[in-house]
Amino acid sequence: MRIPLPCGTIRRTDAASDRFETMFNAASPRPPSIFVDSSEVHRRLRLAMYVSCLLWAGALLSWLMHTDAWLVERLKASPALEFLRACGTWYSNWGLYPFYLLFLAMFVLAYLKQRAHLKTLAHAYLLAQAFGTALLVHLIKLVSDRTRPFEGPFHDTFFHIPRLTHALHSSFPSNHTVDAMVGAMFVALFWRGRRVPALAIVAALLMGVSRMLVGKHYLSDVLAGLALGIGIVGVTLLVYLLPRWHAARPTSDN
Repeated sequence: MRIPLPCGTIRRTDAASDRFETMFNAASPRPPSIFVDSSEVHRRLRLAMYVSCLLWAGALLSWLMHTDAWLVERLKASPALEFLRACGTWYSNWGLYPFYLLFLAMFVLAYLKQRAHLKTLAHAYLLAQAFGTALLVHLIKLVSDRTRPFEGPFHDTFFHIPRLTHALHSSFPSNHTVDAMVGAMFVALFWRGRRVPALAIVAALLMGVSRMLVGKHYLSDVLAGLALGIGIVGVTLLVYLLPRWHAARPTSDN
């Protein structure tokens, strides 16, 4: 036996269904982007370049005032730092891999989903690592040929002609720190919010501290590495990424 429904019930139900479908369709096409817009990238980049200048100044002062030698001697003479040295060794070996995995995942996702803005970011990261961390840093090492702390007495001699193999492994600047800062800057400049960018910057700073704890670098090497990492990302963005940013982001919404 069919029970008759009150008049207008079906009409109201259809109207409620239409409203629900409208709300669902309006919210479902894509979640809010995890990336900031280009104006925010420019603002963050300007701030980062100011910080880079301060880091370069700090590296120069640390070298001229012999703070490098003083800090190395203090670190060597402290037996209480043995545990931290062990942690620094582990972090020096593995601390870069979270950045590598993050950008590898971004690179794969960009090509699987055909997201133009992710492709542009992935290409920019590869360019920064190839021409900055790999090429530029080793050219600076070749010219400076600074002896590492664990190789003997401290030397403030820069810019003399060395053997090639020794020069490519010289102390100045810290290659690990540059590598970590390049990855951290891409996260800090483009990721929406504050927590993830802050964690990325802290990870890069910890890499620099760990390199000093294990006796691989001086303070000025680390400060210069941080500054150089910021500069590498800044040049990559201004020359390659930002000119393509406006064209890449809209196509990702198709």
